[in-house]
Amino acid sequence: MPGQMYMALLPQFSRLSHCEFVQIMEEDIDTSNFHAHVVSDQAKHTLLADRHPWTHSSTHTIDAETLLQDLDRLAPGVAKNFIPKPQAKDALVFRIINELDMGLDQGYGFDHGYGYSGAAFCQETSYIAMSYCWQRSKREIKEVQHGSLGDLPFGWVKTVEKFPLPTSGAMFQAVLRERQDANEGVWFDQVCINQEDEAEKAIAIGAMDSIYKNARAVIVALDDIVIPDDEAYFIRQYIEQFASSDLTLNQQPNRGLNPPFMEQQPCLRSFADRILNSIWFERAWCAHEMRLAQNHIFIVPCLSSDGGGSHTFIRFTGTFFLHMLVLANEVNQHFPPQQVTLIRSLLRLFSVRALEEHYVSIAAHSPGTKLPIIPKSTSFVQTIAEIFRMKASGNPRLPEYLRRLDANRDRTSIALNISDYPLALQPANPFQRPCIEDECLRQLLLVGVAARDPVALCTTGPPLQLHDGSISWLCRPSLLDVPSRTRPSSLAPFEINSTTNPISQASDGRAEFVQLDLVFLDLPHRTQPNPHFPSLIQRARSFIDLCLAYNIPSTPTWTSWQTQPNHPRAAAMKNIFVQTLACCLECGPHWLLDVSTSFQGTATPSSVPSPTLPTHIVETIFNPNLIIQNYILTPEGQHAFSLLLTFLGSLIAAGIPWGSNATERTHGPMIVHSPRNTAPSTATSSPHSLYSQPAYPSPTPSGKALIFAPFAHSKTLLIAVPAAVKAPEYESLSRAWILTPTSQFTGSPRIGGGGGSTTVNWTLQGKGCVFGDEGFKLGVSGVGDAGVRCHRVFGPGM
Repeated sequence: MPGQMYMALLPQFSRLSHCEFVQIMEEDIDTSNFHAHVVSDQAKHTLLADRHPWTHSSTHTIDAETLLQDLDRLAPGVAKNFIPKPQAKDALVFRIINELDMGLDQGYGFDHGYGYSGAAFCQETSYIAMSYCWQRSKREIKEVQHGSLGDLPFGWVKTVEKFPLPTSGAMFQAVLRERQDANEGVWFDQVCINQEDEAEKAIAIGAMDSIYKNARAVIVALDDIVIPDDEAYFIRQYIEQFASSDLTLNQQPNRGLNPPFMEQQPCLRSFADRILNSIWFERAWCAHEMRLAQNHIFIVPCLSSDGGGSHTFIRFTGTFFLHMLVLANEVNQHFPPQQVTLIRSLLRLFSVRALEEHYVSIAAHSPGTKLPIIPKSTSFVQTIAEIFRMKASGNPRLPEYLRRLDANRDRTSIALNISDYPLALQPANPFQRPCIEDECLRQLLLVGVAARDPVALCTTGPPLQLHDGSISWLCRPSLLDVPSRTRPSSLAPFEINSTTNPISQASDGRAEFVQLDLVFLDLPHRTQPNPHFPSLIQRARSFIDLCLAYNIPSTPTWTSWQTQPNHPRAAAMKNIFVQTLACCLECGPHWLLDVSTSFQGTATPSSVPSPTLPTHIVETIFNPNLIIQNYILTPEGQHAFSLLLTFLGSLIAAGIPWGSNATERTHGPMIVHSPRNTAPSTATSSPHSLYSQPAYPSPTPSGKALIFAPFAHSKTLLIAVPAAVKAPEYESLSRAWILTPTSQFTGSPRIGGGGGSTTVNWTLQGKGCVFGDEGFKLGVSGVGDAGVRCHRVFGPGM
């Protein structure tokens, strides 16, 4: 769990007020004295000052001007669509909702929106922000109240225009109760942004991260669900037990019980399930607000049972929500797969928020304490993929097609805000490219490349199809682009030194291309094919057949296609396990040890062993005298085979680019070698001789690697790694580009003689992770910059 090393030092704290019931009487619902007003520039900068510097990753040190300059060099047409975020923040019209102070000077005037400007309000020292799901039936419904004739002289009638409520009156009253005092304002977008002014909206969206990140609390109104009486009764009883616990913050009451607590208490499980089924968790803007908030308070209505005289709500904090997530994560089998993914994602987020809350406590008691930066748990590219899978509605006043384009702009702004990159979108204009989804993804990925994000060069989804019908060299981002064993914070920005050609993008009039340096890998099966490979296939098939016969357990990659007779994937999956194992045998024991070690940290079911292979098992596998039919009968043999299958399954799961719709039928394993004259020499250059030597790993790395390549281009493909991501720290990314020449006369990718100025055009057919040993990684990273051709890479439409 993130932050446990810090939270272990926490003192005991009171859990009171982390979950409670709130009663709102009908006669208490009154918002007539609340109005929106524009705060002064000085107050705006005070309210939006960064209060959480430890939440910024140290890898994002690039300033706005530098990033825009780099983006302009990479793609000038894209750079003009962005402005520096500080500029958006300075131009922000910041409104706050608060009560009119009738004791102050009443020489105020109306604001452009629903409120006032002037000196009729208390000076806010803080604010809370409201997060909710916009409902079309409630959008921009202005309530107009008319006074009685005769109340004012000359026949005038007093007319008061009130701002629309985003939720029910009772829910909004519950939100207002979260204010600490009269000096704390309320912010929510429907009123605090002038919905009639498109330029103001664009600026506000670009500064939305500052608004939600610096709010004292974000109040989440879950008004699309209702808690039934049985669940409310259980929560009322459970609050006492939860509040009386004296455990520290990193310890959860009722965790680790057998059977799990939520299995014992179905009412708590159904309560958590009901909360997670709120549409709020499906909306892109709500996810944006949740991620940026530093302090969460959830409010959910209960089923009313007194005829409408009062309204009951359950109010709980992020601390109690984390408690529910921890308990729910113990009973994943009771939740659908999509909800399990949501629970794990929320668990990571709120665990980090718990650590940040600890930081706030330290900063309050010891202001001079230097606190370490909290690294991001997701990369920029993963954020893009996640946001574009979520729902966004766009401007409801626009026609359906334009509304969808506006929703894509919203998603683009959300991804930028969450990323911490100091850019914001310019207001839309008719000369920009239409905001279809792939065009928005193109902009964001190019921002990532300009910011030197290595993942932006290693996305594995389908190629982007642009508004003019051309196919881009950029590929759609996927949640699988950063493996689970890789911490996004460990992926430092790639470097471009003085001798390396900068990455640039241009178009030849038909399609755009990227121009960059590439490191081409050797393909030994073309130049020196192994005559003994068929015998390795036969041995590998014997391994797999025995594992099937004895039902050896492993990960779902191995077991999922064995659940029923004549499974449609059975033949292809068995074949790819055989082929992958044969390639592993050819690569040798040293390679097997090195690569299996790189899988440390891979998530596997609790009943399945880790994919890391111990030395003695590798020695046994490569022992030429091993009789596998006898070995599998022993407990040690079955355990060794289970480990081997887990490793093979990890290779297949991480190697096939599933995000591009690839399958075990379209891709297969292929051995590659680091570039010639760069790999360390080895005395066992023959794969067969390595296999037939005594069963102990060679002390010398082989310089070999394994990649899963498409069968469709097996005769013409070449494998290259962009020089920008050739460093070993990027080994877990899909950094191997699968290329085919655009012309049959392209020739060798390496120059000879005086042809250094020749431009070579390639077509990108896909990407994949390349699994190499230490010799391979050193060989790739050690390739010099001299004698590199100028390579142009087009999308597969060329």
